[in-house]
Amino acid sequence: MKSLKNKLLISMPNMVDPYFAKSVIFICEDDRKGTMGIIVNKPISQMKVIGTGIKNKIFEDILNESEKIFFGGPVRLNEACIVQKNTGKSDDFSEKIELSTDLDLIQEILFNEETPRNTKLIFGHAAWEKNQLQDEIKRGDWLIQEYSDSVFKSNPKDLWNELIHIIGLDGFGIVGASGIS
Repeated sequence: MKSLKNKLLISMPNMVDPYFAKSVIFICEDDRKGTMGIIVNKPISQMKVIGTGIKNKIFEDILNESEKIFFGGPVRLNEACIVQKNTGKSDDFSEKIELSTDLDLIQEILFNEETPRNTKLIFGHAAWEKNQLQDEIKRGDWLIQEYSDSVFKSNPKDLWNELIHIIGLDGFGIVGASGIS
């Protein structure tokens, strides 16, 4: 199977796993060791994140209240990064997006009324062991789509529906097994 790097992974409508149901994931890495991606459409305030290891009460309150902070996946929830549209100014790992841990930009996202354009503050990521994601795709749990700027332009709450509509699945009553093994 060709590399999924820089592609979007879209959960099928029948996905019931609470972390991945109605998820849009940007695949950052895909090689013989495994796959890593970042969910780009779920504000962390809408997720029931348990056991994050976050001890700072003020920080917990910011996470619980903010629609500006996104849940990137259940792995390493205590680590944050900024995902931004590639500006061409960085020699980053992807031609589509850049990752940053710039503290000034994190503060700007958190404390300014307007979030800087084409940026998302994301905690955590999703990861699959070698061949695990390919098996889930073969089982019919995920759809693959080319990267789209809608990751930044669309309302995160609408992104999954928009992409499913483009693929043409929204009009079908799809049922089946979830992506949980």
